Amino acid sequence: PMRAFVQVAQVTTLSFIVHRSCFYLFSTMRVLFGLAGACAAVSVTVEGSGKKATSPVESLRAEVEMVQKQIQHAGKVTPKVYETVQKLLTMVTSIIEPAIEESHASDQMLVLTVFREIIDCDAQYSKFLNGELKKQQLAVEGTRGKVVITTGEVNTAKEKYAKCLDERDMLVRENNTRCCAEYQQCPNGGYGDCEIVKLSQGYVGCNYRERTGAECYAHAEKLIAPLESYFEEQDKKYEMARHLCAQFKASTEAKIKDCAALQEAVNAQAHMVNEIADQVNRGGVKMVEGANEECQQYKACRNKAITSYLEVVGPCEKDAYGAGGECVKNREEDRHSEWEATQEIKCMLDHYCKGGKFEEDLLEQCKQSISTFHLAISYPTLPAATPCEVPECDECPGCDECVDRPYYQYQTPCYETPVADPPVCVESPDCPGWCTSEE
Repeated sequence: PMRAFVQVAQVTTLSFIVHRSCFYLFSTMRVLFGLAGACAAVSVTVEGSGKKATSPVESLRAEVEMVQKQIQHAGKVTPKVYETVQKLLTMVTSIIEPAIEESHASDQMLVLTVFREIIDCDAQYSKFLNGELKKQQLAVEGTRGKVVITTGEVNTAKEKYAKCLDERDMLVRENNTRCCAEYQQCPNGGYGDCEIVKLSQGYVGCNYRERTGAECYAHAEKLIAPLESYFEEQDKKYEMARHLCAQFKASTEAKIKDCAALQEAVNAQAHMVNEIADQVNRGGVKMVEGANEECQQYKACRNKAITSYLEVVGPCEKDAYGAGGECVKNREEDRHSEWEATQEIKCMLDHYCKGGKFEEDLLEQCKQSISTFHLAISYPTLPAATPCEVPECDECPGCDECVDRPYYQYQTPCYETPVADPPVCVESPDCPGWCTSEE
């Protein structure tokens, strides 16, 4: 919109000045030289019209030539001719020079306006890099930091859980050893007795020819008398084994419950870590996709702005009549030529006013005094493109859940399943014969 405004302002200003000059000179020109079409002669080319028009400088040059011819024809300088020269000087200083300078200012504004579009592309992308992208990076890294912290807590809890399992397995092995000791002493099988003692004699008899029944009983009672103390001692051992089995059974059950609760807590915490890690991964993917999209939009914006800038600046093809065309560099070249020509004429007219004649030998001196430095357009150097930034975002792995490991069940089958032989109590990793996968 700004560029369009500048172009319209440029054409409007020149058109106004030209028509003002026509109005100003019309009466004098018409009287002196019979120029009924003076307004058509003093005009400029409107952009896009494709029609050739005579520039103010060309019209001025024609007027000066007509003045010279008038002087030559009359053989003297008449007051009317002198008045015409003064008006031509006024036309140069008040109309043509301001028109050229205003055209220069309009083109300079146009160049800066189009160049600003490139700067705006760079500024918009830099704003994204230093604003939204930094914000997203901080958010992702902040969430990743939570994952790291929580993962550390999970690992600490896992170590605690592993220690619990070690303590549990130790209790289970000890419990099984104690309960197996009880089972070995009283297997609850066979003949229904925990222990059957076989006497060395194998049997107790009675010789009725030599002894009475009372004597035989007394003899048999005497043979088994040592069993009383033996059975009492064995009973004490069994009670001790049963007590130890019950004691370790309670401790083992408590430890197993503790480990199970700890496992549940660890896994719940690991699940939370995985949810946060998933949040990090989704945020990272979104951030990378957004950065790629912004990069492509920035490149497209900059390429479009640079193309537009170069088209406006030029150089470009001249039109069919040799005029500057549609770009600033060509128009700048035309303005320099017009200014030089105008200043030559102005200088000659000024010499005429002072000396009463045109001095051709002073023309070279006039040319040397002309400067077009103030009509030079400043063309900003294209800035280097801002490098695209697409951050890398490694995937956050999360945590594995804790899995229990096999162990000897603390409930031994010693009291449930009768066996022919006592169970073998072991502490090796191999399951004993009475341990199944279901157990």
